[in-house]
Amino acid sequence: MKAPLATRSKIGFIAGFLLFVIGAAAAAFISSRPDAPPPAAGIVVVYAAGAINVGTSGQAAAIQGLLDTRVVDPAAVPVNAVTVPAQIAGGVAAALVPAGTVLTTDMFPAPQTRIGTLVIPQGKRALALKLDPVPGVAGFAGAGDLIDVYGVTQGSDAASSRVQLVLQAVEVLNVNGAGLPAVQGQADGASLVYLVAVTPGDAERLIFISEFNKLYFDLVAKGEPPVVTSGAGAAEALKGV
Repeated sequence: MKAPLATRSKIGFIAGFLLFVIGAAAAAFISSRPDAPPPAAGIVVVYAAGAINVGTSGQAAAIQGLLDTRVVDPAAVPVNAVTVPAQIAGGVAAALVPAGTVLTTDMFPAPQTRIGTLVIPQGKRALALKLDPVPGVAGFAGAGDLIDVYGVTQGSDAASSRVQLVLQAVEVLNVNGAGLPAVQGQADGASLVYLVAVTPGDAERLIFISEFNKLYFDLVAKGEPPVVTSGAGAAEALKGV
């Protein structure tokens, strides 16, 4: 038996009213919630696709395929991050940049020399010293290496001569003006010119030793702590162990 028209209309009205109330409540609940932060957009940064050697210009690194870009979380972006290679095109790497490193503008300061491939550390001077192959580590030292410097006092005889460690962990900026010789470890050959970073006071000492006595270098392992030595003359050098 069919329900009267009035009854069916009443039921439809009640159902519609309930749907309206539920919809309004849902809308009120959603509007009362704090706005959820939109998902953070990634930032494109430039990174070292391969190791970038000290003295390499940003332009050269790009040409050599050592630069690439990737998207990273904004929270992981370092200060002064490079976002386009053009930002470092005119600078040179002040230190070795390992592969995978996100680049920053301070890693590529403006060059300070005519040829544009050298950065002198703040507070230091670039001093050129000429040494024969063996005293100059026989060609094994290059840009970015650290050396100890010994002064050899040449007296009138062995008894009045002495060797003393005068400077430690001196940074080599360049060797021979154009890199290492073709063969390392040669006992003979042309003298090498070492460009080292030293303070003005240390430069005075090295110039004096170079002019009136003799210099000798050794290579220092990265992270090696300073040492204290007493020097060696005839008595110390020939002392038994």
